[in-house]
Amino acid sequence: MDNNKETKQSFEYFQHNGISFISPIHSIEQLELVKNFEMDPDLPLVVTYPKSGTFWMQQIASQILSSGNDANSKGKKLYRKAPWIEYAGFKPGWTDYQLLTTHLNYHMAPNCVKNKMIKIIYVARNPKDVIVSSYHFHKYGHFLKKPKDFQDFLEQFVEGNVFYGSWFHHIRDWYSHKDELNILFVTFEDMKKDLRSVIEKIASFLNKKLDGETLESILEHCTFKYMKENPETNYHETMGLFDTAKGSFYRKGITGDWKNHFLVSQNEWFDSIYKEKMTDIPVTFDYDTVDLISFPNKQWI
Repeated sequence: MDNNKETKQSFEYFQHNGISFISPIHSIEQLELVKNFEMDPDLPLVVTYPKSGTFWMQQIASQILSSGNDANSKGKKLYRKAPWIEYAGFKPGWTDYQLLTTHLNYHMAPNCVKNKMIKIIYVARNPKDVIVSSYHFHKYGHFLKKPKDFQDFLEQFVEGNVFYGSWFHHIRDWYSHKDELNILFVTFEDMKKDLRSVIEKIASFLNKKLDGETLESILEHCTFKYMKENPETNYHETMGLFDTAKGSFYRKGITGDWKNHFLVSQNEWFDSIYKEKMTDIPVTFDYDTVDLISFPNKQWI
């Protein structure tokens, strides 16, 4: 697809279970089929709210599962190694994927993940940085509704009137069922602060032993620079879906960028909303990071 031409594909938002999806990327038929999808118990499932570090975790998990050796999957795109189960084009067995990915909330996820048979890696990110990243993503994605301005997008995000619905509902939904799941929670902030430690914890969760050389190889293949420049990980083939004059698929990959976008009044307003919506969930955040260490879950990083 020519990256200099806007895609001629026609996209349309639709609601399913109160959440916004986009046709033809999604379909009600596929979303319903996913509920009864029987996953291979040896395949982990990466769960994220959009713009929370999905591609990074796909790459990390893929590298761990291949012991840092890409030889067997050389030339295979990351989205083939870790496809989204809710995408209309996904069919079980369509490719020899290593793991699976979803942005769905708990209630829309496959029933098979709810019996501790499937290992789930949930990636959370400071919602303020999620908002900023998602705002820019909406500005240059041909398939997404364009926000009027940052204030408009902030309000739509808080109300859950965005792609994949409410961030608050998503994290609450998965966290409130943590005791029913075989789940490891990871934060984007921890990945930025100490990637080595996070990789080791994920490897342990996946029962993969990594020697020093393998760990160094994985670290090398999971840097922002490597993923942005590598055609197997940079999703360059999907650029026809985006207006590259208005943004980049890999934009910054940092923490704390919300400080460059939020006005003081917007920050105070969002903090009050966060406190109201998350009052019974022990998650607090301050400045650049979401403090998830306080979560009473031995597998929460």
